[in-house]
Amino acid sequence: MSSTPLFDAVAARRREPSPALSASVPASLVAAIDAIPQRLTADLGVGLSVAEEQLALVEAVADAVTRAVVDAVAAEVERITRDGRVRV
Repeated sequence: MSSTPLFDAVAARRREPSPALSASVPASLVAAIDAIPQRLTADLGVGLSVAEEQLALVEAVADAVTRAVVDAVAAEVERITRDGRVRV
């Protein structure tokens, strides 16, 4: 478990996917999202060091970015489900 409630909530959703959404989310989208950490690690080549006094700021930024991405994906999946089509 992570030290932040948002990451814990995302992890819990991943363990128990919603039956309504699991059928409407393409496997390729799930695979692309799952591959992000590995791609970032490969691109950076090494880990980044964070000073103890900066850790709270880094977690807050990571939470905000994650929340924005999760909200955007959820909104798009709901729109696709509602409209029955994908925007191009």
